[in-house]
Amino acid sequence: MGFSVAGRRWCYLRVLEICRRAKGDEITSLFRNVSDVCSRYANMDYIFGSAIQGFKLLFILISYDIACQWFTNLFERMTEYWPTELQVPSTTKLIPAIPKLHEPMHEAANHQVYSLNYIPGVGQSDLECPERVWAAHNIVGNATKTQGPGSRHDVLDDHFSFWNWLKYVGMGKTLMRRYRSALADRNVQVEGHRGLSASLADETVKKWESICAAWENDNFPKKTKNPYHTEGIGKSVHTSVSFFILRVIPLSPY
Repeated sequence: MGFSVAGRRWCYLRVLEICRRAKGDEITSLFRNVSDVCSRYANMDYIFGSAIQGFKLLFILISYDIACQWFTNLFERMTEYWPTELQVPSTTKLIPAIPKLHEPMHEAANHQVYSLNYIPGVGQSDLECPERVWAAHNIVGNATKTQGPGSRHDVLDDHFSFWNWLKYVGMGKTLMRRYRSALADRNVQVEGHRGLSASLADETVKKWESICAAWENDNFPKKTKNPYHTEGIGKSVHTSVSFFILRVIPLSPY
C-alpha cells in the first residue's frame, strides 16, 4: 500500500502528536504499527530524530546493528518525509557505525565505512554496551514472567536503574583504567607506525596518507576510493581485525 509524500509527513506528525498524549501500552502499540503505516524505517527514524532533538552538535556517531541498511537512504527520508520538529541541522555531520561484535557478521564488501576500526576519534570503543545488560538480566526476565505488566515493568526498571547506577559511580575507575591502557597501546601503535613509515619511500607514505585522509574526511555516503578494500579478497581486512580485537582485548561488563 503506497502513501503520498503529504500522507507520510502526516503520519510522522500524527506520531508526534499521539506520543505527546499517549501513555504506556498506547505508545508500545503505536511503535509496533507505525512502520506498516508510514515506511519501513519510520519508527527508527522517529526515535533517532527525537533523541537528538534540541541538541546543536557538530558530529553524531550513530551505533546501530543494521546501520548499513537504515542509513543508506536516511537523508532522502529526512528531506521528503520528516516533519520540521525532527529535522537535523545541516551543520551536523552524521557518522554511522556498526558495533564491533555485530559488524564482522555482515561479511559485506566495501563495509569498512561502518567499521569502528577506521573511524577517527572512537578509540577502542566497541559500542556493544547496551548488549551487555541482557546476559546479567536474563534470570530477571524469567523470575518476573508471571507478574502483571505494570509490576513487571517496575521490577525490570529497578534492576536496569541499579545497573546504570553501578556504571555511573564506577565511571571514574573505569575511565582511568582505560586511559592507562590507551596510553600504553598508543605508544606501541605510534612506534609501529614510525617503523613502518621509515621502511617505505617518503612519496609512498605521503600518497597513502593523503588517500586515507581523503576517505576519512569524506561525508556520508562516501564517494572517494576506499583505501581499506582490496579486490579479490574474500574476507576484508577489517573483519579479521575485529575478530582479533574481540579475542585479545577483554571487554568490560560496564
